[in-house]
Amino acid sequence: MTLSRSKQDYLKALYALAPAGEAVGTSRLAARLRVSAPSVTNMLARLDRERLVSHAPRAGARLTARGRAAALGMVRRHRILETFLVRVLGLGGSEVHADAEVLEHHISDRVLEAIDRLIGRPERDPHGRPIPDARGRMRGAAARRARSAR
Repeated sequence: MTLSRSKQDYLKALYALAPAGEAVGTSRLAARLRVSAPSVTNMLARLDRERLVSHAPRAGARLTARGRAAALGMVRRHRILETFLVRVLGLGGSEVHADAEVLEHHISDRVLEAIDRLIGRPERDPHGRPIPDARGRMRGAAARRARSAR
């Protein structure tokens, strides 16, 4: 499934706002993405038609299983790229977010896999957040902590 950058950003923002899958209101999503509420409503309708989110007016939107998988794929890309930028290119951890935001939409799965292998398949990014594996699961200690927190 090929998604536009905008759709990828919406899915990733929904995951960031509600990692446990709860509904997110339009205004919260608009604030996160710095777009208007009507723009969010229009995009959520599209994502709902594509079965990436479940959206009901005034009830909010939540990721479907398909949408969650796509969102975790974007989270993985972003966190691997941040780790690469810090470890290999020597950029500061506080300055890599914006670069990773741009790069995550433009590298192939093959290049992402090569970068992940090069940096030793880390479990956490430079900010300490867990990096999902290629199947969207948290690896090692991160997975154990997530299971014990349930």
